[in-house]
Amino acid sequence: MNRIRTAALCAAAIAVAAPLSACGDMASGAQGPEHGQPGHVMLAVTTVNGLGAAVTDAAGKTLYRFDKDTTQPPTSNCDGACATSWPPALAGEAAPMLQGIQDTQVGTLTRKDGSKQLTLNGWALYEFSGDKAPGDANGQGANGTWFAIGPDGSKITGGGKTGSSGY
Repeated sequence: MNRIRTAALCAAAIAVAAPLSACGDMASGAQGPEHGQPGHVMLAVTTVNGLGAAVTDAAGKTLYRFDKDTTQPPTSNCDGACATSWPPALAGEAAPMLQGIQDTQVGTLTRKDGSKQLTLNGWALYEFSGDKAPGDANGQGANGTWFAIGPDGSKITGGGKTGSSGY
């Protein structure tokens, strides 16, 4: 009787484990990074003080869009010194983890240096070097061209600065 029970338990374990291991494979058959590990990027909708619902990265840093970029086709116009003040949000090795954002709105563009930058509804995504803590939005409204980005790619216009932030 114990042998039958053991065999049944082993068969059940295999039946459960086999489909789960198949879900972990990427379409190419290669394994990608585990969620939360290096090579994986996260975009989340977070309530940012003074702005409301804005897109942040895994560290809680506010992400921005630049009015001088274009969406058709998605193009970044922030390179060199501009990209030092406004580092691009680069794509990871696998599709980004999303929280509160539709996957159909997330994409990438190829920067002049060949790196892949994340986009939301066609807008290139950036961090701001002046944001030090999660929830900071020190780049909001900078030069009238930099704005936190909403979950649908819209420009968040409230709570901003009008001074210079380098670009």
